[in-house]
Amino acid sequence: MSSQRSRAYQEIKKMIFHMTLLPGEKISEPQISSQLSISRTPVHDALHQLAAEGLVKMGVNRGASVSQFSDEEVCEIGTIRLSQDMLSARLAAYYGSVADFNNLYTLAQTGEKAAEKGDVYLRIKADNDFHLEIARIAGNSLLYRQQYALYQQIHLIQISKYTDIQNSLIQIHHHQPMIQALRSGDQQKIVQIICDHLKDFYHIDPYVMKCYGYQPDQDSEEQ
Repeated sequence: MSSQRSRAYQEIKKMIFHMTLLPGEKISEPQISSQLSISRTPVHDALHQLAAEGLVKMGVNRGASVSQFSDEEVCEIGTIRLSQDMLSARLAAYYGSVADFNNLYTLAQTGEKAAEKGDVYLRIKADNDFHLEIARIAGNSLLYRQQYALYQQIHLIQISKYTDIQNSLIQIHHHQPMIQALRSGDQQKIVQIICDHLKDFYHIDPYVMKCYGYQPDQDSEEQ
């Protein structure tokens, strides 16, 4: 990748992930080109790369816009995430070392501090870094690449559908119990935490979670 294309790619992604460019918003190649003081060709190429990652949609007239996910698409992405997160966590519990789990603890702390400060962008990045680290610990390079690709879209979804600090704190506080479950190799606990972590945000079908052995908390069922 050329240096200009790489720069255009990184800058446009930063604009998307910091909501400078909003979901559904048209992306002007001339404007980006002028803003970055580079020619339109690397900008055009960068947009196509971002489209391949699901962050940008290319229109029939070759115009580009920031991806905007429907509720149905969010649910579908969440269902795939659930499956891949389960596999990543189970493999990580088996292959992970003390050093790996200590590193996860550091990443979890970064997310907690960001959430407490109300730093939405860092909190979401830290959350995704945490889960991608679990995929790395799993030791399957193909799974990691698939997780990384999926988490690009997840990053955008999380930012565009962010609710409030309290909800953010609840989500981020699932990380410490997850680390404990990974350390102990508690497979049922891993299932429970991952399902609790994802079910409400992605509106995942209870049947799908039941397939993994998820058992809803009785108190939450009665509410």
